[in-house]
Amino acid sequence: MYDKIKILLNHPTYRYIIIGGIGLILILCLGYIFYQPSGTDYQRARESVERIEKQQRESLELNRSSQRSIERGAELSREAATRIERSQDYNRQINDRIGQSQSGLGEARSYLIRNVELYRRIEEQSRERQTDHQEITDATQPIPNTGSGCDNWRSNSLMIER
Repeated sequence: MYDKIKILLNHPTYRYIIIGGIGLILILCLGYIFYQPSGTDYQRARESVERIEKQQRESLELNRSSQRSIERGAELSREAATRIERSQDYNRQINDRIGQSQSGLGEARSYLIRNVELYRRIEEQSRERQTDHQEITDATQPIPNTGSGCDNWRSNSLMIER
């Protein structure tokens, strides 16, 4: 076989055809190795980088939006805390007023109880006087005219007649 290859390479026509074929195959292989895969890989890498950059921009925007939401939530929490404190202060004031009102009601109740006791004592004393046969004067009865002083009814009528 070596002899056959040697005979073929000795003829210049076959030699050029074989060298040209080998050269063509090498050129195709080199082109495929350097141009085709690297071009496709470059395009894929470029698209991947663009996609990653786009996702990164979206992620940054989402992070900013989340940060704004967190800040707004914190602000609302602070406002709610101040409102709760005001409400608690208001409730304390109401409880103080209720306590004052209850103490005032207790004081009024003690006055009422004392007044009831006074009225009861007065009625008991009044009954005791009635049982002792004391005369009770009726405030609606006219005071009898004893003859002293002047008669107001006459003096008034005299003034009207003039």
